[in-house]
Amino acid sequence: MSDTNRGAYRGPEKNHRPVYARLGDRVARIRVRTLGLIGGLAVLVIGLVIALAFLRPDARDDAAPAPAAAPSAPPVANANGQPMPGPTPASPPVAQAQASSRFGLNAQKLLDEVRSHGITFSDDDAAKLVQIGDANVARNQPDLTADDPQIRQQLKQEFPSLTDDQAKIETSCLAEYVEREIARQHHTVPPDESDDHGG
Repeated sequence: MSDTNRGAYRGPEKNHRPVYARLGDRVARIRVRTLGLIGGLAVLVIGLVIALAFLRPDARDDAAPAPAAAPSAPPVANANGQPMPGPTPASPPVAQAQASSRFGLNAQKLLDEVRSHGITFSDDDAAKLVQIGDANVARNQPDLTADDPQIRQQLKQEFPSLTDDQAKIETSCLAEYVEREIARQHHTVPPDESDDHGG
């Protein structure tokens, strides 16, 4: 092989090296871009997961039980003796007191009535008042005195903070309430239709 032939052969070899070098640079740039895209996507996915973790509702909120609906009042009889549903009590303690009544006493009405004299009773006191009401309806005495000793004793026992004057007023109030409940059960008229409990 002559020197010219060797030179001619080397010529194309020199031309191919820059192409390979350019291809290598191009492949390296593609790799860098690909790695950059993959890294960017990974950061985006991690950011999205973190954002969702902060935005999702708290598990404790989901696990919290829904407030129970207050049970409806026991049925009461209308003038014809047919059962009619009473008003739904305003709060769970009053609803529970009403549901536990042996005689279907309307705990909300009883609580409202004893409060009407300016004496403070809480919703939690409804259970004690219903218990006193039930005990005296069970006596089945349709005409009680305004100062009934049993009612007064039960009031003082359950509510020791009542003054003597307050106990006297509430005894009269509860006596009239019990008379109305006994009359309702027997479909009769209470002996005293007056709503004035001060006497």
